[in-house]
Amino acid sequence: MPTMRIALTGAEQPIGAAILSELERHDTQVVPLGTDGGDDLGAALNDITHVVHAHSLTEPGHAASTYTAANVHSTTSLLDACRQRNLEQVVIVSTTETYGRRLPPWPVTESWVPRPLGPALQSRVAAERVARTYRRRIPLSILRPAPVIAEGGGALMQVIRHFISRPRAALVAGGQAPVSVLAGADLGRAVWAMLSQPDEAVDQVFHATSAHTTWRNLAVEACQLRGVEERFWNAPYALTRGLAALRLSGWVLPEPEDVDTYIPLTGLPHLIDDSRARVTLGYAPVLGVRAALAQALDVYRHPPDSESETLSRR
Repeated sequence: MPTMRIALTGAEQPIGAAILSELERHDTQVVPLGTDGGDDLGAALNDITHVVHAHSLTEPGHAASTYTAANVHSTTSLLDACRQRNLEQVVIVSTTETYGRRLPPWPVTESWVPRPLGPALQSRVAAERVARTYRRRIPLSILRPAPVIAEGGGALMQVIRHFISRPRAALVAGGQAPVSVLAGADLGRAVWAMLSQPDEAVDQVFHATSAHTTWRNLAVEACQLRGVEERFWNAPYALTRGLAALRLSGWVLPEPEDVDTYIPLTGLPHLIDDSRARVTLGYAPVLGVRAALAQALDVYRHPPDSESETLSRR
């Protein structure tokens, strides 16, 4: 019998799917779990030893109350159900995107103050705050991953696909803004590192990244993997920001669909320090930017070992 029976929310979403893929590599039994259902939610936790809460509503366009219900109320309901069970650990998967776009040009730690933009991220900050109130009643850990490169949706992948479809488009500030990214597979490894070391992880908050890169590098690597010739040019940040304020940025810099913060997203730094996870948990990412993009863009399904290793080292 598996040593862990893990209930996972959000398994149908890119983040949860990446976590599921890693957990299934170990001696575990993973049970997909919804985030509503009242008494049914409590019953679903019977015989469960661990819970990973990766579900979230992030798609733009919803009312604030919808995000609150999907992210805050569902987290509260889940933790109330967890409180009634003798669980070994509960891991809440948040995001470093709640820090907003006012980060310094050096990696920030877990103590950085959140400045979420928009109701979706505001609700995720609220959900994390709610979770932290349960720490004395539940063996709780929190993971804040950097923006994730994984097959499926999400603002980062929408921007990357936008680069591929518009290889002669402009890049905000030439794409030189640095950004920390996390491969989907490495996200799963970070969650597993927390689950397998509860003494170190419980009552703690950790960051996870795979690599530091730039938006230009992401754009160029994505185009090269798809066999598209890239010819990006520089759109000064001050110009694009001014045009955005006048609602004229589309003339110079067409924005990806459903990415309403494209200019500040790609024009400002977002560097994350994950040294605590690496030192305390022994977390070690194995995928570089190119390998993460190759997997997320489905460039190959089952590459030869030599090719996979080459991509991972780049």
